[in-house]
Amino acid sequence: MPSISIDTFFACTLMVSVVLISTVLSSGILTSHIDSLQSLNQEGYFQALSEYFLSNVGAPADWGANATAVPYTFGLAKDNSLYINELDIDKVCRLNTKNAFALTYVEMLRAARLKDIAMSISISQLMDISISLSSNSTSLDSTTYIFKIYATEDGTPIQTSLHYYVITRGYEYDAFNATANDGTSYIEVEISNALIGTVSLVIFAKANHDARMTAYSIYSFGHLSLDPSPYGTFVTPTPLNYTLSTDFNSSDTTIEKCYALSYSYRFELAQSSDGEYRIPKILEDSSIILVVSGSSNSSYFAECTSYPQIPFQAGANFTPAESYSYSYIVTVKNTLLRLTLRFGGISQ
Repeated sequence: MPSISIDTFFACTLMVSVVLISTVLSSGILTSHIDSLQSLNQEGYFQALSEYFLSNVGAPADWGANATAVPYTFGLAKDNSLYINELDIDKVCRLNTKNAFALTYVEMLRAARLKDIAMSISISQLMDISISLSSNSTSLDSTTYIFKIYATEDGTPIQTSLHYYVITRGYEYDAFNATANDGTSYIEVEISNALIGTVSLVIFAKANHDARMTAYSIYSFGHLSLDPSPYGTFVTPTPLNYTLSTDFNSSDTTIEKCYALSYSYRFELAQSSDGEYRIPKILEDSSIILVVSGSSNSSYFAECTSYPQIPFQAGANFTPAESYSYSYIVTVKNTLLRLTLRFGGISQ
């Protein structure tokens, strides 16, 4: 997908007609920045700006996968995509502040060529998968946990197919299930009392009416131990360009295993000579969940992240300030997501 000068775009947005905007954008004529925006139709301007960000790859085109690149033109589209609103998985990751290579807010604004305009970007799943502990019981040898799963789309219960994984030290288990008409399902997890420490329950849900609508949820809990420490206490896992890097945040930390999970597949990843892990390019409509487990000061831990790293919100906080908001259904790895762009009013 060709990249068009964002300077040209700014000049073109002076035209009220969206048709005229598109025409001038495709002409490639370079002009200077807008000096006065007082008479500009703000709503039309922001909408055109949003569509520009979604349909252009930015510059350089590989600024997502290149961890050291700072884009000088902002665009989120996947290069050479044949589909509308298909975003680049790594550009999405570099908007999440939990990514070690995330763009700063200032870098994002400069690339977007926004002056005196605040902006935020959020990306979320189309389904919400909630996990709650319903009950647990302990016997001499094991503890059984029963979890309630509740799947909704825009607050409405939805039928889905489930695939869930249970990972703790020395134990991995997975099984299939489904949510009923009321969006609920109950799953039972039995864990040996000899296994003490953090347990990661990762659940994928695929909507019955559209396989591209796949969502995930993660529930971590302490099995016969204290609740898990906050995210990033021991290791900060960062996925980019189908590579997982791990930054140690605690002394005496050792990584024991690393897993890549999707709706259909589970892989145990081997550490490469450079200390990183190669993420398999799984060809299915699903995010990839990465679980890094190990020990620190003799305590077992598990840190989880997703690839792409969604959901997230980056940029300005408009609460309770007035803003212009534009939402789009986008795809990343052929999975449907919701992207929302918000802009503050232009200074007069």
